[in-house]
Amino acid sequence: MSWMDDGGFSLDAFNTVDGRPMARMVFRTSAGQYYIILTKTEVQRIRRECNRILKEMEADK
Repeated sequence: MSWMDDGGFSLDAFNTVDGRPMARMVFRTSAGQYYIILTKTEVQRIRRECNRILKEMEADK
């Protein structure tokens, strides 16, 4: 099973026409693919939340 089979996602960086850094997140489900465009700030917020929840999960062990 590859990373992009049902339930997978990918995250790629790109620059807009005016040079701003952005990210494209793609979720693949049985209903299709969903694309979400994120700013650098939004990616940083997602990273902070992921780190927070990982710490919680480690503390519960």
